[in-house]
Amino acid sequence: MHGSFILETREIFDAAPYTVAQFLSETGQCLYIPPYQRAYSWDANKVKRLIADVAHGVEQLTKFQASICFIGSVIALRDLEYTTVDPIHRPMVPPRVMSIIDGQQRMTTLLLLTTVLHEEITTRANRLPKGGGEARDWCFNQAVDVTVRLTDTFEEDMRYGEGEFRFYPRMIRSYHDVWSRNKGEAQYESPIGYYLHQYAQYGRSQIGTQEYKHTPFLEGEAKDANAQAHKHLEGTRVIIRRALRQAVSPQRQAKEDEAELISAVAMAESKVLQEALFNSPFPEFVMEAAREDERIAALLRLIVFANYLLNRVTVAVVTSKHEDYGFDMFEALNTTGQPLTAIETFKPKAIKNEPVKEWHTSESYGHFDTIEKYLDAQGASSADKRQTATDNILIPFALLNDGYRLSKRLSEQRRYLRTSFDKEAGQAEKRVFLQALAQLTKFVSGPWADPSKLPECSDAELRNQAALCAQVLTEAKHNIVIAPLTRYYAAHRLEQDDIDGRAREFLTAVRACGAFFGLWRGAFGGTNGIDKVYRDLMDEPSASVDGLRFKRLGRPLTEVPPVEDMLSFLRQQLQEAGLAEKDRWVAKASEITVYKSSNQLTKLLLLAASNDSTPDQEKRGLIALGRRGLLSTLNLESWHDQAFSTIEHVAPQKTAPGWDAKLYDDNVVDVLGNLTLLPGVENSSAKQRPWPIKRLMFQALSATTVEEAERTLAQAAQEGIEIGDGAEAIIRRARHLPLVAALAQREEDWTVEFVQERSKRLCGMAWDSLAPWLGL
Repeated sequence: MHGSFILETREIFDAAPYTVAQFLSETGQCLYIPPYQRAYSWDANKVKRLIADVAHGVEQLTKFQASICFIGSVIALRDLEYTTVDPIHRPMVPPRVMSIIDGQQRMTTLLLLTTVLHEEITTRANRLPKGGGEARDWCFNQAVDVTVRLTDTFEEDMRYGEGEFRFYPRMIRSYHDVWSRNKGEAQYESPIGYYLHQYAQYGRSQIGTQEYKHTPFLEGEAKDANAQAHKHLEGTRVIIRRALRQAVSPQRQAKEDEAELISAVAMAESKVLQEALFNSPFPEFVMEAAREDERIAALLRLIVFANYLLNRVTVAVVTSKHEDYGFDMFEALNTTGQPLTAIETFKPKAIKNEPVKEWHTSESYGHFDTIEKYLDAQGASSADKRQTATDNILIPFALLNDGYRLSKRLSEQRRYLRTSFDKEAGQAEKRVFLQALAQLTKFVSGPWADPSKLPECSDAELRNQAALCAQVLTEAKHNIVIAPLTRYYAAHRLEQDDIDGRAREFLTAVRACGAFFGLWRGAFGGTNGIDKVYRDLMDEPSASVDGLRFKRLGRPLTEVPPVEDMLSFLRQQLQEAGLAEKDRWVAKASEITVYKSSNQLTKLLLLAASNDSTPDQEKRGLIALGRRGLLSTLNLESWHDQAFSTIEHVAPQKTAPGWDAKLYDDNVVDVLGNLTLLPGVENSSAKQRPWPIKRLMFQALSATTVEEAERTLAQAAQEGIEIGDGAEAIIRRARHLPLVAALAQREEDWTVEFVQERSKRLCGMAWDSLAPWLGL
């Protein structure tokens, strides 16, 4: 009763070893390269390595009858319904189509190798003089036998058809190629499809001793990547032919990275090799001719090499009946290749949303081109970097699109893209889906990567503050905000009316996320569920527009809740956490060991406290609010300013002579009140020194005249404190260092009580700078 629900593993996939001849020559079976597969890209080293491996296998066969050469695995989808074949003339499709999920680079190289072997063996055999004796006839017949079997690897005889179109290339690529027996329907424009179709015509002709001359693909549409792919494949064919010719040249000395094929004499003397590949020993006259005639020797070596390639070179073929399982197996088995990202395997879905002939001029192509260029730029050097770049856009995209919490698992990412895309109602909705992914990509590669690229608006101060916040969030890897910020970024870029208003909404959203980061993390130290806050935000309905949410849910990208709805939601989160009032937030934040939490958070709070500040003349050691415009630190320039490049502990992090032990007993050394921002100078010599000596360093750094700077620098030098900058550099920077100037004025000891007081003062001033950005 329950047995009918048991799924047999073999119903999901099958795995078996095949020789090259078995896999490539199986009657009725052709190979198909799906559109998500990358172009053929094996370089000369990989190609030469494959040939050298086969040559080594031949050498081993002279000694060991069981010699085989295993060249890796192929993972394929047995496409019984031809779902991956597009475009298609259904009645014309080969009976058995294997869609290659992994291994097309290897299969392409093998097909190039079998065609070049076919050419070399055929032309060399035809150049032997007729009436050249028994050895010539024996070699010629062996050449005919092996070239027929080589032909079966690169073309499939469909038994009937219009002239040359009766014969199908063994492997073709989606969108560029179409199998058909009819001339008006067949199309072979991909590098491998075009080459196999062209070479097969040459192979069936009365070629005699004439070498194959490849006709370059001159179709007008073959531009950019496709044109380059044609050239690369043509170049690889030349490399293979040169390698084979060098391998059988009697004058040539093999280099370390080249194939070294054993001599014809060694082949002729090895009964093990002869029995294994030819089922009988070579005749004595062949062995004699191999010793004396270089032409027969070279031909014999190629014939042996080809037979070994067909019958002893093996590949493990893992066959799946479902594409998802195929990708899962590839991910599990792959150790040296470059796994395809979810976006690459999703590409066929995007292409099918447009007429095939119109793809390159379609709106969807433009969106996908944006995405692919980003992945190419970020992940060109390694597969891991490409996957990381994919994660960086797919995970926030899922949150933006429908609120889904997507993981980094490839299988989950693939299913999410496919199923979410299929849920879109029609072509227009699917285009918006791709547009949303492209806009997020533009945000991540634009202002998220470089906040100086934030859009201009009529409020310069807002833009400056937003740029600072974007830098903080980016450096802190606070990626959870990418989704909501992309909503406002996309609306700004796509809305034709009120461009300035949309820009200000976007910048207000960026600034609000920076302020919330500072206030939330400042009060808790750790993240304390901040990601959940933004996930809840994406699911939140707009307070002012019925039916509208922060997640897209199929709507146009220009339809986004007013930014005030976002600020209101974030204020509510602070209210529920008891952090929406200044006194309560300061009381909590002033006790947090913020330095241990995040450098970006610490620097933001110190800059926020420093804005328009001046040393407090009534309470020496503290800062107070000065006049508006006195010192602007809430901008990107201040974040990168060398004057604020170092977060310095006043009392050292670890117990040191001359410091109150209570500072360490009460664990206050990492709170905001014991921290300051310093220029990037050589001040390590003062780090562990007592408070009076350290105060001397602060006095030197905050001097306002050349005379004062020179005097304090000299005093510091007497105490063994070396400060890299000269007096003039110090006074130019002094006005930007209110924290340091205030510390320099404190003459009393550095105590726990003062650290706590200073921490509250700094937190209060940071609140005054950040809270208004949330409307508090």
